[in-house]
Amino acid sequence: MKKTAITVLMICFCLTLSAQHKFSISGTIPSQYKGADIILSSQNSAFASVSTKEKNGKFYLSGEIKQGYEPVVLSVQKDDKYVGTFFLLIGSQNMTIDIEKLNQKDFLNNFHASNLPFNEEQKEYKLLTRSLSESAYAAFNVYFDARSKHLKASTQDSLWTIVSDLRKKLLVQKIKFIESHPNQYISLYVFNKDIVHGIHLFDPEELSVVYDKFSNDLKQTDLGKSLNEYIQKKLSFTVGHILPNFSFSTDKGQNFELSSFSKEKKYVLLCFWSNGCAPCIKKIPTLKVLNKKYESRGLQLISISLDSNTDVWLNSLKKYEMPWLQTCDASTYIQGNRVQDLLEVDHMPQYFLIDSTGKLIYHNEQLNDDDEFSVLQKLLESKL
Repeated sequence: MKKTAITVLMICFCLTLSAQHKFSISGTIPSQYKGADIILSSQNSAFASVSTKEKNGKFYLSGEIKQGYEPVVLSVQKDDKYVGTFFLLIGSQNMTIDIEKLNQKDFLNNFHASNLPFNEEQKEYKLLTRSLSESAYAAFNVYFDARSKHLKASTQDSLWTIVSDLRKKLLVQKIKFIESHPNQYISLYVFNKDIVHGIHLFDPEELSVVYDKFSNDLKQTDLGKSLNEYIQKKLSFTVGHILPNFSFSTDKGQNFELSSFSKEKKYVLLCFWSNGCAPCIKKIPTLKVLNKKYESRGLQLISISLDSNTDVWLNSLKKYEMPWLQTCDASTYIQGNRVQDLLEVDHMPQYFLIDSTGKLIYHNEQLNDDDEFSVLQKLLESKL
């Protein structure tokens, strides 16, 4: 009887340890980072960050995760400055990470790992995407250099086309990997890191299609649930839904609410841009044509700059002379939450057309519009 009771207790104890999903990471780091802090954080805030200091070229981290796997960020900080960041997928096991190179400026951080979950699948993913990823990175650096040297617009446009084409090809490879591993957590991790929150070209409906390919078990994980919430929120910003209201001040000190234009029976075109966005600047002349043609017929343009420096924004207004309402998505001009966060605007340019009821009836990407706003102009002609 006692033996049976002890056996039951041992089984319960083992199950408890298993449910805790303990992990450990042993690692090494180059000698120049003596005394550095190594910090491990959950990408989903699923556990409190753990940290340690380098000692004799080594470090050790341990903790608990809620589920069998967890996407994390491993950061290295020295003299109160971050010098390297790694995005990892860890599991409830003992793992080894040997850091070989750190370069926070260019994110060229390299490490060698063993016993990480889905090690073979991650190697497969890197092999599938590395060549295109490196080419896209190099092309972007050339484009950025051309922009910083203020080369002519046609040169910048040609370089940006190369960057975009490479990114599209890279995206195809990422989707190919996900579709070949629909029941493995590594695919959910890749979907979250490199597509949903990466540089992607997906609209919410397309994200939903990819998400539906995952198994129900994956959808019930913390990451799976958070992805579903994110996609559903994105879907609420699709054509046919009422956009949330917000208040703003213009560069001239005028105060408005988005909903006030509905009361005036006006159509509103929200234009998200920034001074450093070449595709945004390219569209300004066409926006001027639209404003001149449709303003008297009931169209109100509102440009919302995402520039972090308001002085840069104000100077750009003088340069580009846009004769419609201008505001900047900063606390000085926006009351409450930033509009960028409110509408989930994570890249530029983007254009939202709201009808006289406050409903979104046009979005340039959702309706696949061209640089001349052909779809938008046809819609405005039918409405105004």
